[in-house]
Amino acid sequence: MFILIPESRERVWGTPKLHAYSGDQNINQIGSVYSASGIEGIDCKIVGSNQSLNEIIQIDPERFGLREGDVYPLIISFTACDKNLSIQVHPTDDYARIHESMPYGKSEAWYFITPPEEGWIYAEQTSKEKESILTAVDDKRVSDVLQEYPIQQHDLVYIPSGTIHALTKGALVYEIQQATDITYRFYDYDRLDKDGKKRELHVEKAIETLKLEQKVEKDSFDIGQTVEKREFTIQHFSATDFLSNPAKIASVATILSGELYIGDQPCAMGQSIVLLPEESIEITGCAEVVLATPHIYW
Repeated sequence: MFILIPESRERVWGTPKLHAYSGDQNINQIGSVYSASGIEGIDCKIVGSNQSLNEIIQIDPERFGLREGDVYPLIISFTACDKNLSIQVHPTDDYARIHESMPYGKSEAWYFITPPEEGWIYAEQTSKEKESILTAVDDKRVSDVLQEYPIQQHDLVYIPSGTIHALTKGALVYEIQQATDITYRFYDYDRLDKDGKKRELHVEKAIETLKLEQKVEKDSFDIGQTVEKREFTIQHFSATDFLSNPAKIASVATILSGELYIGDQPCAMGQSIVLLPEESIEITGCAEVVLATPHIYW
């Protein structure tokens, strides 16, 4: 078992709301609090250790149910926004292997702790032609060819790689994604970064990996429910007495609300605990938890 220290990242669309989820108090516009991540550039440290998640995995990957050279294949974060995110798409498995030298693409899912202010996100396109999407991007009217997908609190939305989408203003989500942290932006409202420059777009790559026929999937995800997708399984429950991982691969338990203690070590909202394969630990306190288990399918 390893308790992780979350990492916060500032974003132009970020919000102070994520301070409540173990976000860095020195950052006002937090876009994401990375609760569990072991990739280059976002590698969470371990409580009580100088090592990071990826460092301990590389020492003994079999201990985590992984293979030599693997990074932990999931990233868990809390993401929130006071402005719409960029219109974007993530690479499919095939595209990531060919163009990014990665073993898999990036599918993800959002569990809506707080729904968007206007009750919808962008997901999927109304146009059936890639050319019309490119024209809309050039004309800065990309919203004309996108679908406003209705969202309520506690919805779980799964976004397979290659699907156009964007989180919208006011939303706060538990996010699970594959550990290929690559985003291709179609459109970003001509926003400027902290250096006064327009943020980079990746229209050519975005249109190449876009799969027009693809749909997002909406599930309920109440306490007591389990949702299984190709890339991961997530379980939503109230944790008291024990945290257990029945899988033969390391899983991540993330606190959505409440507080747990492992011995005398507190674990607060926004924090994650890596449970080794078939490990069970005693806890005190009570918390709403999501247990995420990766699927090694590639």
